[in-house]
Amino acid sequence: MKKFIFLIALASTILISCEKKNATPEFVKSMNIVWSDEFDGADDEPNPENWDYNTGAHGWGNSELQNYTKDRENSFVKNGVLTIKAKKIDGKWTSARLLSRSKKAFTYGYIEFRAKVPEKKGCWPALWMLPQKSEYGQWPRSGEIDVMESSANVWGEKIYGTLHCRAGYGGNPIHSEFTVLKNVSKKWHTYAIHWTEDAITWYYDGVPFSSYENPHEEGKDAFWKWPFDKDFYVIMNVAMGGSLGGDIPKDLQECQMQVDYVRWYQ
Repeated sequence: MKKFIFLIALASTILISCEKKNATPEFVKSMNIVWSDEFDGADDEPNPENWDYNTGAHGWGNSELQNYTKDRENSFVKNGVLTIKAKKIDGKWTSARLLSRSKKAFTYGYIEFRAKVPEKKGCWPALWMLPQKSEYGQWPRSGEIDVMESSANVWGEKIYGTLHCRAGYGGNPIHSEFTVLKNVSKKWHTYAIHWTEDAITWYYDGVPFSSYENPHEEGKDAFWKWPFDKDFYVIMNVAMGGSLGGDIPKDLQECQMQVDYVRWYQ
């Protein structure tokens, strides 16, 4: 019996240790949460005070195959977790793309997601941000911040953080670096950025991984390399196929991303 109790205690210690690996960085403790969604509501619908949806099957500029819907079979809350699920129905893919546009948007801060990310080939999950208003012009002139993107087909176990703006976008972004994380679909990991007026730094599991510094250029074209001084909102989605998702295996029927929370500190 003593041996059994010891094994339970050891397992608990290991579990706690694993949880600490993706803890929020120490400096964030001095900041305040200006907005969060813990997905702990009683309803299975994501909180409409926080989230809206993109809908339709437009390819979204990347030849993606899914049709985005508001249906609960594609996005739902259960047991404190948001699930975004891509499903193949009658040979066609549906999925969800949630966004906080016109509901929650801020400038600067530490923005953190805790998530389980799909590793199946053909899936293209993303946690990212776009400007609330295109004050410098349409994409990419007003910027895009990708906190986390992955594609098993193209990148394998690499998880990328990327910036797009007038000076570099699409296949040639102004900044894009990766780290390798294993078991991202089975284990919770944190994906975050620390965004200030001087730099954007990416954190995975509480550890800084990549950084892009504001060149602080002056003049009318200064925004080319740094349009990141306006309010941005949050987007969470699972795309299928397309220029980054790649070929989808014929036997694949569904692909899902789970999000435990979204937290914005300042």
